[in-house]
Amino acid sequence: MYRDATSTPGVGPRPEERSMRKPLGALATLAAASLVLAACAMPADDPNFQGGSGIGGDAAANAAANEAGSAALEAAMAAPTSIGVDAPLSAAPKAGAEVISFTDGSDYEGVSETAMAAAAEALGWTVKSVTLDPLDTTAVATAFDEAVAKKPAGIHINGEFFDSVSVSLPNAETAGIPVVCTGCAGEPGGGLTDASIDGTVQNQVWADVLASYVVKSQWKGEAAGVQIFVAPGGAVNDFNLQFDTTLLNQCRECSTMQSMVDPMMTDMTDPSAVAAFVAGEMGTSLGAWALLDTGAYSTGVAEALANDPTMLAPITVIGRGASAADIANLAGLGAAPTLDPAATARTPEEAKALQAWIAIPLPVMGWRVIDQFARILGGDALADGPLPSQFLTASNAASAVLDASGNFVGVSDYEAEFKLLWGVK
Repeated sequence: MYRDATSTPGVGPRPEERSMRKPLGALATLAAASLVLAACAMPADDPNFQGGSGIGGDAAANAAANEAGSAALEAAMAAPTSIGVDAPLSAAPKAGAEVISFTDGSDYEGVSETAMAAAAEALGWTVKSVTLDPLDTTAVATAFDEAVAKKPAGIHINGEFFDSVSVSLPNAETAGIPVVCTGCAGEPGGGLTDASIDGTVQNQVWADVLASYVVKSQWKGEAAGVQIFVAPGGAVNDFNLQFDTTLLNQCRECSTMQSMVDPMMTDMTDPSAVAAFVAGEMGTSLGAWALLDTGAYSTGVAEALANDPTMLAPITVIGRGASAADIANLAGLGAAPTLDPAATARTPEEAKALQAWIAIPLPVMGWRVIDQFARILGGDALADGPLPSQFLTASNAASAVLDASGNFVGVSDYEAEFKLLWGVK
């Protein structure tokens, strides 16, 4: 049976729930959602699977969804041309503002934290990064209250911290301190000023693209099974739920299961530990696809799966938020294979060559955060355009626009474009 070892699919909060959501309440919601998805995403080769039960819709609906998905997939592979913001500020921001930013201290988040600092410097501002363990809810809540007491120009959080600070967000609003969240689910409210950057809408688009890629890349009669490796936090849960929905809309007998990458059980700072966990899950899964919902824990995973002889079938790794190493790996794969429509299995080489990632421009995201604060403080309309992301495979990764550290940026002159909009040199 296609097993869900620690299934906890994330469901993003509805806007009306934001002001009352607590960490334990969220966990209860996720647990309930887990049972629902486990029931509706059962694979076709399971003895409990009922053909014709309506899973994934009828054949005509699947075909229509497939056609739309193919068009979206092709568009997502094109290089981005916009930073997602085009309206100049009404006036250059005043110097001297300080923004406090919460981070988990990982190298992955460090990319956007460094970019925020650089963007702030261009405005004569400063960013103070506060490193916290997202699992220590008391420490996070205390740190947020301390940040509000310092009366900064703004506070930045990301989705993994939302539950811990939700009760205190109204205090920031009362103090006149805007709070911008990257990777938060739902709409702003309850003290949260903006949640558009890396938010629900864009994560659902990214999920649609990856699901369409899986459907398009199946071997004949595969009924693809995807094991989703879930990290806790915010809009990434919307991504996972949307992937599941879109996959089943396009492929009647495809299936998903989720495995929580639990920081309490697995040291996410140890690549070998994470790779071992993923390999262990895939070793007992009937799926041939492993979806990582963040590049924060991707190091060594593809290599571990490719070289593990215990796998029941060659595994293809796909993911959201490619790290610099993931992009370098894709670029080194060479041309993607031409799939034989009559093939009934994949070779290890073909599985490896089918790896694919949504590339999210973490450096641009950092500049977008500072841009958003500049708009809020200056009384300008918020910018809610999409980040300049790109869907990367072996066929286009080598031409992706990267910074000097190999991080995806999508638009090479993004810093100059922001400065032009801000009216600074």
